[in-house]
Amino acid sequence: MNKVKRIHFAGLKLCLALMLGLLVVPAYVVAPMLFSGLESAQAGLLAGKIFHVSNIAILILAVAAAVFSYRIEVNKATWYLLAAVVLMVLINVFGVSHMMAMIKAEAGDISALEDSNPLRWAFAFWHGLGSILQLVSTLLMVVLVMRGQCPRPKEEATA
Repeated sequence: MNKVKRIHFAGLKLCLALMLGLLVVPAYVVAPMLFSGLESAQAGLLAGKIFHVSNIAILILAVAAAVFSYRIEVNKATWYLLAAVVLMVLINVFGVSHMMAMIKAEAGDISALEDSNPLRWAFAFWHGLGSILQLVSTLLMVVLVMRGQCPRPKEEATA
């Protein structure tokens, strides 16, 4: 592999590692700490902002990863995995988060609602869906980072 392709390969590995970190740290480190130390409403507000910023950063890094992937001609499986992660993050950013914000705007503090309140159930549904998308996209990123010590360019994969 020539020097330029090695640089692109290193750029791809860095983008994928940062994307994985941005999926893991907010969801599995920061959010639990926020909810253990703050009131539920305040923790939820901060967690929502953190998720939004990290998801936008993931999308930006995904564009960079796509450019690097194109330059080193990675295999189709890499493209499919990257596309699946991007799709799930997009659904979380522009679908799930939007629905949760609409429910919060109507209901106020979700934790203050009665257990039988339909808005509480709707919020729980969207929160659960977002959590599942977060987990699956995290697992797919682990696969992307780990497979063959990161996706190899086509010319090395066949050698």
